[in-house]
Amino acid sequence: MNRRHFLILAATAVSAAAVAGTVKMPDDPYAYIGALLSEFVGDFTMDAEQQRQFVEAFSNHYGNDKVMGFVGLHRIRRSMSLGTAYTHTKVDLYERRLISDFMTSTDFFRQYQAGAAPHVSFTGFKQPCSNPFARQTQTT
Repeated sequence: MNRRHFLILAATAVSAAAVAGTVKMPDDPYAYIGALLSEFVGDFTMDAEQQRQFVEAFSNHYGNDKVMGFVGLHRIRRSMSLGTAYTHTKVDLYERRLISDFMTSTDFFRQYQAGAAPHVSFTGFKQPCSNPFARQTQTT
C-alpha cells in the first residue's frame, strides 16, 4: 500500500468515525502529541513554545498529512480498537518515531532524576550528533 492509499484510508476512517459521532479529530494535534509523550515517557514539564517547536519539527520532517493521519488513527484505535494490520503497523511505527525523536531532540536524559519530573528543553531536530549520551568536547 502506497502513501496515497494510506492517506485515503486514514481520511476515510477518520471521516467515518466523525460522522458516527464516536471520535472526532483533535482540535489541537500539538496537545494530543504532548499528551502521548507524557503517557509514553512519564511525567515531565516543557514550555508550550518548546513543545510547539518539537511538534512542528516532527510534522515537517515526516509530513503534516502523515502526522495528522497518525493522530487520527491513534485516536480511533484507542477509542474503538478498530484498524487493520497495516494501520496498526503504521501507528506503532509513528509511536516509536515520536518517542525516539523526542529523546534525541530534547535534553530529557540530562534533566532526568529519579522521582522528579524533569523540565525538558527542545535542543533541535535531527541534529548531526543528537545522541544524548555522546561526550561533549570543547573546541578551542
